[in-house]
Amino acid sequence: MRLILSFVLAVLNGYFFNYINDTYLHFDINYNKSQNISKNELNFIAIFIAPFIETFIFQYLPYLILSKWIRLNNKAFCIIIMSIIFASMHYYNWLYIVMTFFGGIILNNLYIYYYKHITNYSFIIAVLFHALFNLYGFLFIM
Repeated sequence: MRLILSFVLAVLNGYFFNYINDTYLHFDINYNKSQNISKNELNFIAIFIAPFIETFIFQYLPYLILSKWIRLNNKAFCIIIMSIIFASMHYYNWLYIVMTFFGGIILNNLYIYYYKHITNYSFIIAVLFHALFNLYGFLFIM
């Protein structure tokens, strides 16, 4: 149930910020994209490679550092810090940073929940969820 609710929230997050962009701001989502890479290659990276790397860098490592090394037990604070780190690396424009911050909250909440309950699969669940959301974004939002 948590997985479905998280996906619904992630989709609503994407549609909300896409609506704001299309209606008021008109940022070009393809601005600053490399000219040396095709759209199919970019889709492949965003759906199959980026979720694994981003989950490792922006969820696994920060949570390990915050919870194990620093011994920070406040899960909400961990989620916010991890989301800020995640959003700061998606700096295409300020609206995208805000959107990925809220998307990061959803992903990090899911990761920490499953980490607490089924530790062995939390990384895989977060990667698959992130990949599914990126796939959804490419199929229906962009």
